[in-house]
Amino acid sequence: MNDHTQDTLLRAVYRIVDSRLQAAGEASLCTENVFCALAASAPDKVSYTQLARLSNEDFLQAVYLTLLGRPVDTGALHRWRQHLQEPKEVFRSALLHSVLASPEYRSRLVLLTDCPLPVASAVPQLTVAASVQGLPPRLIRLYRMLPPFLQRLAKRIAGKE
Repeated sequence: MNDHTQDTLLRAVYRIVDSRLQAAGEASLCTENVFCALAASAPDKVSYTQLARLSNEDFLQAVYLTLLGRPVDTGALHRWRQHLQEPKEVFRSALLHSVLASPEYRSRLVLLTDCPLPVASAVPQLTVAASVQGLPPRLIRLYRMLPPFLQRLAKRIAGKE
């Protein structure tokens, strides 16, 4: 299935689900564009290129749903809404830096790939998520508690460095 057909199918599914939610008096968790970006992402990794075409507001929703596994809470929504008019690169760098540096993100282990923004250098733990992606969550938590020199040794032993 090509990307255009998949996108058309995803949009049709969203409209069906959204109409049924509205009929039941419920609201959808995200917009149609965010839904399509989420559906194109894997459960354990998200490509920045899937999110790049979104508006800043949709990007905010998508980052919270994909990387943190939950909708944006009202406090965060209020705080980030003040920055939605900033240029995309500035807003997205600040948002991603904040989310990727959070303990909540580190406990989820969803890898962000293909990100051209300078957030990875500001958050050195991102390389850890990339190299231990296939390990059980408990082992990853133990790995993260190790001092940096033992983390490097473990990566070297595993052939990841």
